[in-house]
Amino acid sequence: MRTSTLLGATLLSLTLALAGCGDDAGDDDSGGTSQGGGDSGGDGGDGDGPEQVDVCSLVTTADLEEAFGSPFDEGESTHQEQTGGDQCVWSNTDAPPVKVVSITLLREGHLSEMFADNGVTVQSLYEDTKGYSPDAEPVDLGDDAYLAGSLLEVLDGDDYYSFSVTGTSDEAIEGMRSLAEQVVG
Repeated sequence: MRTSTLLGATLLSLTLALAGCGDDAGDDDSGGTSQGGGDSGGDGGDGDGPEQVDVCSLVTTADLEEAFGSPFDEGESTHQEQTGGDQCVWSNTDAPPVKVVSITLLREGHLSEMFADNGVTVQSLYEDTKGYSPDAEPVDLGDDAYLAGSLLEVLDGDDYYSFSVTGTSDEAIEGMRSLAEQVVG
């Protein structure tokens, strides 16, 4: 599936950017807020892991239906241990054609120890990922944003949002932009 391939490529590029930067890959930091836009409240060395964000709660199924003209499931929320990010993936319920929408959120202070121990920040991750898309189209959203194919990446303060959608039709891209504007504001 194209969305998972692009998301996988983005995460792979982030991981590869750290290759050779150290060999510690441990537990995540904890603390902070339960919503995007929070800063870590401190070091969570107690092993409890980071407070996760329910990215699926950032938009409703009605929002997805309005943006893409299709009914969607409730979404599947996951926490990405390798990065410290949180993600939700929704699929339409009236396929074909299959429509998959994904939002991933990386927050400063909640990155994996592998990233944090090597001085990697959400801003450096965003800039490194942007560097892999030299033909990216600038988007007026957050502090910095760009569109590259079916990915819309947004840096907003200490938060890095990655929006993706299957396909590059005008309808798919406009739907993704609509969701990004709603989430990031």
